Amino acid sequence: MKNTVSIRIIKHYCNIAAVRYNFGPMSSFFSIQHIFFTALGYSVSYVEFIGTLTGLWCVWLAARDHILTWPVGLVNVSCFFILFWQLQLYADMFLQIYFFATGVYGWMFWYRKQPENEPVYALQPRQRWGLGLAALILSGITGYIISRLHIWWPGIFEHPAAYPYTDSLVAVLSVMANILLAKRIWENWLLWVMIDVVATVIYFMKDVKFLGIEYFILLIIATMGLLKWLKTYRQQSIVTK
Repeated sequence: MKNTVSIRIIKHYCNIAAVRYNFGPMSSFFSIQHIFFTALGYSVSYVEFIGTLTGLWCVWLAARDHILTWPVGLVNVSCFFILFWQLQLYADMFLQIYFFATGVYGWMFWYRKQPENEPVYALQPRQRWGLGLAALILSGITGYIISRLHIWWPGIFEHPAAYPYTDSLVAVLSVMANILLAKRIWENWLLWVMIDVVATVIYFMKDVKFLGIEYFILLIIATMGLLKWLKTYRQQSIVTK
């Protein structure tokens, strides 16, 4: 019996080693177990550090209307795709594909961008209710799908999704906020504030504190954006009257 158990243990660790080294050194570099530094007892992996740093840099460049925001953003979403897969945050992982596609599109067409002083718009009350209802329905559907991925495709998704419905809500709201931002509708910042609050909590609960700190900083930026755009919209309303 002891020999049988020993053989099983040896096979188990051999399988782990085989999986690890079949992908080469690059996979080890992007592993969340590959630690870059430790601060206050928290270990920060290379992929988390690069993703967080490029994320903040991307927002900083975007605020200054600089075209480098797009290539930096592509590095950011690529790192987060790998990170979220390892954290079983699959909805966030798939969201990075959407952000990557919009990043490529934005980079291509910013060459032809002309400065415009377009007004800030607002949703009608009926549109807000419709958007909220759509967010709940889509988050529920997406959450159910995400929660079943490890059952349908166990070879790819070895572990059950972490917080599938909450994570799906963040993903759905992010897509909606991105669309509203493109249309210069001030409520996009309200959605980003909600997204950053939920995401900050999730990442601290998943013990990726460095990423949680980034989203807390993004929460501050989103709050400032909300106040600025709302003020602009109200000033426009006074002028038009």
